Amino acid sequence: MEPNLSQYIQNQLKQAQQLETQIEQVATQKYQLDLRIKEIDKTLKELQSIGTDTPVYKSVGNILYRVEDKQKLVDDLSEQKELSEIRIKTLEKQQKALEDKYKELETLIQQRYQEETQKRGTSQ
Repeated sequence: MEPNLSQYIQNQLKQAQQLETQIEQVATQKYQLDLRIKEIDKTLKELQSIGTDTPVYKSVGNILYRVEDKQKLVDDLSEQKELSEIRIKTLEKQQKALEDKYKELETLIQQRYQEETQKRGTSQ
């Protein structure tokens, strides 16, 4: 940190950096969920294109096992997709709140910095 900055501004800058990190983490989570949704969509599309007599397998850890009830698998995947979409909406709200807080903090820091710079300029 710059030695001429007040402790207050230095603390606000640290808080802004923490907000940036949180925003990046939320964006990463959203991206991962979006990839998951695309993968589920692709799987659902593939499941719709195969016949009912085609064997379907599900991966659990390192094990593949045959699924006897294809419709249950489709329902489970659809539910996972829906939950992921809800989670993305929650993350979008969280990201917006963090970004708004960051903008407020940025404005506050700029104002305080200008005030301190003006005080130093008049006191010299």
